[in-house]
Amino acid sequence: MTRIMVLAGGHDQAAFIGELRRLVSDVYIILLDMNPNVLAAKVADKMLPISTMDFEKVEQAAIEEKVDYIMTACGDQPLLTVGLISEKLGLPCYLTKEQILNLTNKKNMKKVMVDNDIPTSKFKTFTSKDDIDDSGLEYPLIVKPADSNGSKGVRKVYNREELNEKAADAISYSISGTIIVEEFNEGEELSCDFYIQDGIAHEVLKLQSNKFKVNDNITSIIYQSIIPAPFLTETARQKLNDVANKIAKAYHLDNTPLLVQAIVKGDKVSVLEYSARLGGGSKYKTIQNVTGFNVLGACAESMLGRKPIIPEMKNTGLCYTKCHFYTTGGKLCKIEGLDELMKSGVIEEYLPTTPMGVTFRKPSSSGDRFGCVWISANNYTELKDKILKAVHTIKALDENGNDIFDRSMYLNQVDYSVIIDKISSLKQYGK
Repeated sequence: MTRIMVLAGGHDQAAFIGELRRLVSDVYIILLDMNPNVLAAKVADKMLPISTMDFEKVEQAAIEEKVDYIMTACGDQPLLTVGLISEKLGLPCYLTKEQILNLTNKKNMKKVMVDNDIPTSKFKTFTSKDDIDDSGLEYPLIVKPADSNGSKGVRKVYNREELNEKAADAISYSISGTIIVEEFNEGEELSCDFYIQDGIAHEVLKLQSNKFKVNDNITSIIYQSIIPAPFLTETARQKLNDVANKIAKAYHLDNTPLLVQAIVKGDKVSVLEYSARLGGGSKYKTIQNVTGFNVLGACAESMLGRKPIIPEMKNTGLCYTKCHFYTTGGKLCKIEGLDELMKSGVIEEYLPTTPMGVTFRKPSSSGDRFGCVWISANNYTELKDKILKAVHTIKALDENGNDIFDRSMYLNQVDYSVIIDKISSLKQYGK
């Protein structure tokens, strides 16, 4: 029997466990997560309520459970634990400890970008808010932890006073107590997936991430992905492919997924960050729906020491979106309208990201989502109509029957007419 310890227990990890069971005939899954009621607990053989960042307890559990592998999917911080403990215990891992340390620390990442001619924003790093020096940097600036998950502690600031205020918050979210202060780049944010084999970055999917502002100081939170990326030029696409190959060479990556996040404006590319993993928020499912590539299964194969087959990515000629849903705050008790939308073909699938009965705050990070839907259409005009139909039909009800679905980002943030006008001649993905 193969004993595998999986760190973190969200929906992505539950699907990952499913892939492990498909690939390994006799497998025993031990799940570690601080929350014993996470989704993946239902599909694991054993659940241990241990923080994925408690290195000592994870190591102890791995020894006691006599595991053959420690794995995770779609998260940076658990990936660090995987690398450190696997190397210490002599367990196989698709990345070395050094690779993971450099890939999960944005300070190290920035140095690698500069040393390898990878375009990125001008930046400085600090370990104390009292040492911050903004000379040579142009506002607005982004201040963010050097090593944290998602958008926690990431803020946009417009002057020195705001920088001092938000730096302390960012430091509190950093494992190493280090922050990065970098210039803000205008443009569209792209999330780009590759798979590295034999040192070559194979293009999988590029999508545009649309965001909304929670307030004037926090950087925006992703609420929607659009595929194909509407404003991506062929020149920018090739630059992103070159970036992926530079990253693979710089880190000596092989047999691994690679996620690159970048800002694109016209033909100009500026890399935000990257990691040798899949993106969270069911990104694996978006990739499979759009390209036909079971990338989560490929990741599981890589972690098992196998070499997955990377297929030619299909091009259906359709437009796609994944819409993430948030609340205005309150206890989510019931969702209405999904059956109607499924039957009429407006949405293809709904995926809950948290169980019913959870009390939500107003959105401040990606962890505040309650679910997402996938929608496809023949063109962007039809896609816009389906999105708005879904947003107006779905209701998220609290215990008193009040609708707490936050629709504002869909109704106020995106000017779809601009998107439609600019990409009306788009015929193929990536063109």
